[in-house]
Amino acid sequence: MRTIKLDAYEAEIVGFANEIVFYLTKSGVAIEDAKDVTQDVLVQMLESDLILPHEKVRAWMYRVAVRKYIDRFRRHQNYLDILQKEFFKTENVIEKNPSDFNPLYEAMITLPEQYRIIIDLFYFQDFSIKEICHILSLSESKVKVTLMRGRRKLKQQLEMEGYYYEDFNGL
Repeated sequence: MRTIKLDAYEAEIVGFANEIVFYLTKSGVAIEDAKDVTQDVLVQMLESDLILPHEKVRAWMYRVAVRKYIDRFRRHQNYLDILQKEFFKTENVIEKNPSDFNPLYEAMITLPEQYRIIIDLFYFQDFSIKEICHILSLSESKVKVTLMRGRRKLKQQLEMEGYYYEDFNGL
C-alpha cells in the first residue's frame, strides 16, 4: 500500500479532524458518531467554496461539527419518538393467549408496568437489550436490572400459584 504525502495544510486539517473526534467523544458522543460527524464536516469543507483565513478554519470546523452532531441527535430523537408512537400502540400488540399460557399471562398482568413492558419486549417481541434501550430511552444497565427484577417478581408470582419453570419450558 502506498502512503499518501500530505502537505502542511492538509496535515493540519487532519489534525483538527482528530481533535474534533477526541472532543466529541469526551463530550459523551459514541466514537462512531464522532467520526461520522467529523467526516461530514470534512465533506462540507470540500464541497463548499469557503474561503477562510487560516486561523479561523479550526474554529469553523468545531462549530460545524457541534451543529451537525446536534442535528443528528435531534433526528435520532425524532426517529425514536415516531417509533414509540407508531409501533408500540396497544392495537399493534399481538396477544399470545392460548390456554397453556393462561397462568403466565395472568401473572404478567399483575406485574408493575415497568417490568411488564421490558419482559414483553425481550421475551415476546424478541428485542435485544440494546434495542430496548433505544426504544424506551433507558440506559443498558437500567434495562438489565429492570428485566432481572421483573423476572424475579414473575417467578415469585408463579411459584405462589404453584407453577414452576418446568411447567412452561416445553411451550
